[in-house]
Amino acid sequence: MKPVSLKQYFIGLSKDSLIYGFGNAILKILALLTAPIFTRVFLPADYGIINLITSITYFLSLLMIFGMDAATSVSYYQYGKEKKTIVSTAFWFLVIWGILLVGLASLFSKQFSSLSFHINSYYLLFLIAFATAFFTLLVSFAKLIFRLEFQAKTFAFIAIFQAIISMTLMIILVVVLKYGLAGYLGGTLIGTFASFILAFGYILYRKTIIIKFNLARFKEMLAYGVMMVPTALSFYVFDLSDRYFINHYWNLTELGLYSIAINIASLLTFFSIALGQAWTPYVLKLYYKSKKIFDQFVPRIFIYYLVLFFSLALFVTIFGQEILRIFTTPRYYDSFRAIGPMALAFTFGATLQITVLGMTIARKTKFMAFYAGMTALINIGFNFLLIPKLGMVGAAWATAISYFFLTVSYLFTSQKFIYLKLPWQKIFKLVLLSVTLIIFAPYLWQTNFYSNLAIKLAELIIFCFLLYFLGIIERQEITSLKEVLKTFRIRR
Repeated sequence: MKPVSLKQYFIGLSKDSLIYGFGNAILKILALLTAPIFTRVFLPADYGIINLITSITYFLSLLMIFGMDAATSVSYYQYGKEKKTIVSTAFWFLVIWGILLVGLASLFSKQFSSLSFHINSYYLLFLIAFATAFFTLLVSFAKLIFRLEFQAKTFAFIAIFQAIISMTLMIILVVVLKYGLAGYLGGTLIGTFASFILAFGYILYRKTIIIKFNLARFKEMLAYGVMMVPTALSFYVFDLSDRYFINHYWNLTELGLYSIAINIASLLTFFSIALGQAWTPYVLKLYYKSKKIFDQFVPRIFIYYLVLFFSLALFVTIFGQEILRIFTTPRYYDSFRAIGPMALAFTFGATLQITVLGMTIARKTKFMAFYAGMTALINIGFNFLLIPKLGMVGAAWATAISYFFLTVSYLFTSQKFIYLKLPWQKIFKLVLLSVTLIIFAPYLWQTNFYSNLAIKLAELIIFCFLLYFLGIIERQEITSLKEVLKTFRIRR
């Protein structure tokens, strides 16, 4: 196959990713900036309570979305002439289905509180969280519409608006009005509702959603989405089982420390979400438009994707202690022990957006469900083995191992449906190098600040050098990157 110039496609994907990233960055930045405030108001056990409620609410969210986000994305490009019908059909289903599920869950809010904390006095927190989940569902669907229509700036505006309003209200309700955990969750609810009004006011103005429900297309999307439910539930196990084992074998304080480690390592998700939001509509449109370009573009982007996220994982691991010292108090410093393996977990999780591609386009969602179910069992097994002895560190490693198994399983299965000529040697070298450094880098650190800083910077430089020396990144690719960056500078 004759190579084609991929420059414009890299630039297009990068441009949209930057816009999405800017929108998502506001929430991450605000979360970091307000961490010194909330970590002085809340105890680690309070974060444990928030963590458990969030995990249970996430389960409800998975049932509400019912795989319709993925089904809508695929159908939107496959049936290009029926875009409004596809979007409207999915929207009206989600509204009705969401109301039913939230109403049912709210009836059992006291039971959820009793099962989680052995007292029913936290039921109000569950009610607030359930209401937030419903409006989050609708805001997320609005954002999906913006992504499918390549309205990255509108997406970013809504995301920024939601982040600023929610965080401002959280501070007012928690710090000024002293509403505690109810204020923390209530600020999110009000901010999400305001975002819902703004997003759908714009959508209705553009008449993107109409009063129409196509039963034939709904059945097709439902068949696709229904197999995404067990897949999503398996992912939910990753989010809940480790927390359950930590709370069972240790305590809420250990769970709170674990949640802080997750928050620091989840800095990687800022990039993975930004890229993923641009990636899905971009690559689906590319596949249906030009299979030739698709076959050359995806393998190239995959290796760059891995380099980016392993680099970020190493950076977060190396400077995790410093990040904790800047944004938290001494009682949270011990969270550092779980940051490295959690960074690896987020890296492997980020790759799923690409490794799942073949099954997504071929509509083979049953394989996604099968491997996700297997991975959930593996995750529970490793949690049972590691958490009693290692606590949050064992939970982090169990999560990392699980996501590694899942992304490898997805990759080899996707290859059967849509074969991609991947640079396997580069991939193996990169994974081995990155995992080795993340595991062993902390053993070289010293107690002296300046010596420690010099060693950490040297580790990063060695990593970059080895990327070039081992042939993972070649001279030609560095030249191409410079050209892309030059293009951005010229456009500005």
